[in-house]
Amino acid sequence: LSSSVNPFALYMTMSAARMLSHKMFLAKVSRLAQVSARSLSTSSSSSFKSKESTDSWSSRAVAAVAAAASGILGGAVAVAACEKSLNCKDPKTFHDENEEDTVEPQEKDPMTVFAKLAIKREIMQEKEAMTMQATSPSAPTPSEMPSFSAHPDDMTAEEARIEQATRKAKQHSGGLKIFSGNGNMALALEIARHLGINLGKATVGRFADGEVNVQIHENVRGKDVYIIQPTCSPVNDNLMELLLMVSTLNRASARRITVVIPYYGYARQDRKMQARVPISAADVARLMEAMGIDRVIAVDLHCGQIQGFFGPRVPVDNLDGGVVGLDYFGSKDLHNPVIVSPDAGGVYRAKKFKEGLEHKYEMNDIGLAMIIKQRARAGTVDSMNLVGDVNDCDCIIVDDMIDTSGTLCKAAEVLKANGARRVFAFASHGLLSGPGNERIANSKMEEVVILNTIPTSPQREANEKLTELSVAPLLAQAIFNIHAKKSISALFK
Repeated sequence: LSSSVNPFALYMTMSAARMLSHKMFLAKVSRLAQVSARSLSTSSSSSFKSKESTDSWSSRAVAAVAAAASGILGGAVAVAACEKSLNCKDPKTFHDENEEDTVEPQEKDPMTVFAKLAIKREIMQEKEAMTMQATSPSAPTPSEMPSFSAHPDDMTAEEARIEQATRKAKQHSGGLKIFSGNGNMALALEIARHLGINLGKATVGRFADGEVNVQIHENVRGKDVYIIQPTCSPVNDNLMELLLMVSTLNRASARRITVVIPYYGYARQDRKMQARVPISAADVARLMEAMGIDRVIAVDLHCGQIQGFFGPRVPVDNLDGGVVGLDYFGSKDLHNPVIVSPDAGGVYRAKKFKEGLEHKYEMNDIGLAMIIKQRARAGTVDSMNLVGDVNDCDCIIVDDMIDTSGTLCKAAEVLKANGARRVFAFASHGLLSGPGNERIANSKMEEVVILNTIPTSPQREANEKLTELSVAPLLAQAIFNIHAKKSISALFK
């Protein structure tokens, strides 16, 4: 049988089979059919006088080639129709012959149900939060504390407090991280305690040659990180620690870095008052912004325009430390109170303190006075003049910081010389550099109230005229509201 096979016809038949998968078989199919027909006709005529078996095989070969050619033509027509049809099935995919051309309905995404439940739960939480007033975080009383157990009657006050703290810790676990440098570790621990979380584990030390060594011992990838670091004395060391901590957290892929600066160093050089001097407040802002901070929380900046030294992508929240002192002085028995500004630049701060006492404690007879001072040089006051009446009045001198206490003590003497009954002082930042603490102890003031934005010392604790209030509840509430994407405008009232 092999001797009677026409090799050329067999070759053309195999070529037709291979061309089924070729992209250009539509153009070649007609030529293939013509060549096959001529070859078979020549082969059949030359072998006409051969055996009957050969003739019968030739007839079968002709039928096979014809069938192949018709199959090729049929495939061409089917592919052409497939290209024109939009509902055509993939030709490379096996399909059952009895399969019906019906469109099956798509199954619903199972995550859609959970997504709707999550959105609904979030909307309900937002509605509940709208009824809450943003106040300083404090330990709730047992009567105000909600019960979360299945049997609230069986829960004691201590168990309810523990359960409340557990829920609060779970709410912040994983998303909020707080780290601190060596600037004011006590304040950072107090803020973390108010928030119900632990302070982040980090090493902020020194190498043998005095260089700052920073290492974070926790995973902060994708976290909302807050660094609590005042740039107080030693200013340059604390500032370098802050910058390197920001750099370390950025390289560790923290999602957002917020620096909490209770005291902003280099704030007093906020403009050029004479030739050939730097604007240090702006330069420090540029340094922190260049390191990649995302937000700044400060307390009583020396002047409000420091907020503008940061770019629009770094918002600055300048918290008013005076709201902490309102409750303290509001509880005192003041006689004809007068709020005194020690310089012209602090009149707005004194006026705001006065309005806070009037609004919160309904004191409608509070006066306002101002002292105009002329400095011979930095840290030295030449003369002071009083604007306002303080005769037989309890005066409260309101300022943002107390450095060497020279201006404050001279202002108290001027007020006493003009008939003031008692003189108090309130400042957010008690630097008390050099003889500052001793001057306050020997001054004519009854009491000086400061905040703990700067770490205390044994000398300050020994000073009977010095009272220190905590700013931790205010900062903790600000951190919580920012992390929870809530407004902090209520903290300024």
